[in-house]
Amino acid sequence: MLDQNALSQLKSLKQDIQNNTPRFDGIVRGSHGRFGFVNNDQGQSYFLSPEEIEKVLPGDSVHFRVETLSDGKEQAFVERLIDSTLSEFCGRYIVRGKGHFIEADHASLNRWVFVPPAARLNANDGDYVCAKLTKHPFPQGKAQAEILNVLGSESLPGIQRLVMQARFGLDTEFSEAVHAEVAALVEQGLGDYVSERTDLTHLPFVTIDSAGTRDIDDALFAEAHTEGWTLWVAIADPSALVREGSALDNAAQARMTSAYFADSVIPMLPSELSEQLCSLQERVQRLAMVVEIRLAENGSVNEVKLHSAIIESHAKLSYNQVAQFISGTNEDIAAELHGPLLYLSDCAKALHQWREDNALVMEERPDYKLVLDETGQVQNIVRIERNLAHKLVEECMLVCNRSVALWLKERQAGFFIQQKGIRTERHGEAAMLLKEQLNLDKKPSLHELNEYVALVQQASKLDSELPVRTILSRQMDRSQFGQEATPHMGLGFECYTTFTSPLRKYNDLLIHRTIKSLLQDNSNPLVVNDELMQRIQNTQNQARQAANLAEQWLKLAWLAKQDKEQSYSATIVHMNSNSITVRFDDTGIEGSIDRRKAKDWTFDSKTMTHSKNEERFVLNQALRVIVQEVIPEKRSLKLRLA
Repeated sequence: MLDQNALSQLKSLKQDIQNNTPRFDGIVRGSHGRFGFVNNDQGQSYFLSPEEIEKVLPGDSVHFRVETLSDGKEQAFVERLIDSTLSEFCGRYIVRGKGHFIEADHASLNRWVFVPPAARLNANDGDYVCAKLTKHPFPQGKAQAEILNVLGSESLPGIQRLVMQARFGLDTEFSEAVHAEVAALVEQGLGDYVSERTDLTHLPFVTIDSAGTRDIDDALFAEAHTEGWTLWVAIADPSALVREGSALDNAAQARMTSAYFADSVIPMLPSELSEQLCSLQERVQRLAMVVEIRLAENGSVNEVKLHSAIIESHAKLSYNQVAQFISGTNEDIAAELHGPLLYLSDCAKALHQWREDNALVMEERPDYKLVLDETGQVQNIVRIERNLAHKLVEECMLVCNRSVALWLKERQAGFFIQQKGIRTERHGEAAMLLKEQLNLDKKPSLHELNEYVALVQQASKLDSELPVRTILSRQMDRSQFGQEATPHMGLGFECYTTFTSPLRKYNDLLIHRTIKSLLQDNSNPLVVNDELMQRIQNTQNQARQAANLAEQWLKLAWLAKQDKEQSYSATIVHMNSNSITVRFDDTGIEGSIDRRKAKDWTFDSKTMTHSKNEERFVLNQALRVIVQEVIPEKRSLKLRLA
């Protein structure tokens, strides 16, 4: 038996161990497996075992200790829950015997959540539901939830969209107050606004869009001069009707963007405005903000003027009509529009060449359209190549947006889209790659716009086995909104903003308000604070993610019905040490090839290649692949090499 002195020493030793055990506050991060991690304020990451991750939820703020185990590895143990952000979620209802659960549709919540009998809302096995967490798993590791809403079964047409709308909180209905405001605007019409604006109805603007587009927000016209052109870009002006602080404005601000799903659109503004009263329809007068751009023969911008105007589109043209006209195979377009369309084509060619010489041109990517049947399932996936008209409109929108950005920069107003170039943690390897591939004397700096553009232009012209330009593009930082007119490194522009989609994007509508204020000589133009810019960014990202995930779910459901042994032509679009991501050439479907068990293969993060002796996988490489496993509802596609 230990005497009193020994017991005191043992107690003191335990207290010392307790005092010297590292403890932190941190945020829980889930994983695709049953384990997880927790990150402290210093950015350090610690492993959470399956037993520990069961006690918490992704995003939880916790207090934890770090212990070194017998194998020498450090592990985190949760001691206290500080705060939990996960409250409501969506998922699939699962009945197993007497147990009722929800399999959460969440990026890192990899568990079934128990639903007690009183909270089941008559949900059936296989239904998709919205739920609210009623019991946090800490400390016993047993979470519970109640059903808030049953969305429907897997066979319900549009269930993919409904799940994503609910998961990301996308509002699909406008309030009675909004409908009342819209009705009043429609009844009032545009007559009261005409006298206040520059009359440009004599200019034969045309709209060029997809044949079925109804929310038409841009119209174009060009005229030729001895030393270049004048390009007129007219943009629909909902800011004239959407009064700041109104119910309509609050609804647009809550949505921040229109969300485009395969079977429907959730508009930022009600269709009475976005598709009718504000849409630049053919042969009707419409309110527009017009950018008048004087272009030199080499595509450089000599002068920019902005007008609050009234215009009239002389024709609603489709991309295919205009592309056929430019190539000389369409005679259906009115003769009065032939000259302006040819001038637009010439403008676009000059603008593209200017970007080739002075900025950066992004890699071409086709679009893909889902053809749905009456049950809402994919019947076919059609690859749509970008034609001459798509490129014409793109060049006009790019020069319009960068011209507006420079106009705002001169007046120290507005806000901008900033893109800092290569991610900070990738700078070293990217600079070394360029040094080696371009045979430079030293590692280049990637911070200055002109030097960066020159380097990427050289990389684009390299005759190399490595796709250097593509490697650099996969290491770019995300763009973000900011008050300062800093360079957009990805486009190679001195500064950039977007002005051309105010029917669909709230930030564009705000830019319109700012410009109008400046045109009216207002010494206090609209100032958009950082908090609002961040909300715009987050809300638009969520809408985009919702649409992308719903589309991916639909595509994989279609793929699951195809021949299991069919092989597909694909292209490598991304790589890391664990996997190769490929995109199917005909359908745009993306999936991954697991490389963790590929013996004797190594991954080089600088060149983004997997190699073994003389064999090598590189970005943009063509492959043939076979489906190994496809789980549509989890948007998971695993492939193997054919």
